[in-house]
Amino acid sequence: MPLISDPGEHAVAAAFGVARPMVGVAKRTTWLIDPDGTLRKVYPKVTPKGHAAEVLAAAREIWG
Repeated sequence: MPLISDPGEHAVAAAFGVARPMVGVAKRTTWLIDPDGTLRKVYPKVTPKGHAAEVLAAAREIWG
């Protein structure tokens, strides 16, 4: 499963509307996107504890 890293000028964070230049880090957000580019699920408020398991369960539900 590909992941996106956004070092440097944070162009991806800006494109997705989660950049917070005054803070210096992007707002924690997770997106599940199909290989064809269809957005399947968004987690706009990420709580680190349990988040990975929640996203994995959703990915399994969507893609099997």
